[in-house]
Amino acid sequence: MTVRNSTRLVRNWETVLGIRKSQNISRTLRLILLFPALASTSCLAEDATNASAGPMVTVSMDHNTFIPGEITVVPGTTVTWVNNESMPHTVVDLNKSFRSKTLAKDASFSFTFTAAGDYSYLCSIHPNMKAKIIVKPAS
Repeated sequence: MTVRNSTRLVRNWETVLGIRKSQNISRTLRLILLFPALASTSCLAEDATNASAGPMVTVSMDHNTFIPGEITVVPGTTVTWVNNESMPHTVVDLNKSFRSKTLAKDASFSFTFTAAGDYSYLCSIHPNMKAKIIVKPAS
């Protein structure tokens, strides 16, 4: 098929589909105004499982170390571990309460602590990489 006049072809398709430039502009403007409003609602702005979650804490993995190495949190706290270096790591509780998959660079793993207690964990790939989370009820 040879197209001799591309602008005529586009106009013909606009006519066939019933699309006008003013309709396109109007639709685009509506989407531009609608998107921020939708994105600010809790169902789209954050993960549904964390929408009503309690406190959140981040532990980073860098230089074969969990940073911070020990933290104290209250029950209901979600801890997210983030691997900030190029070598892979895991997060494994010694009492088998939680275990991550292998985390590549910038990957993360989250766990919500519901029960009080001490949770010692390590990286199963680098067993000298150890840390601890203490879960204490709020006083």
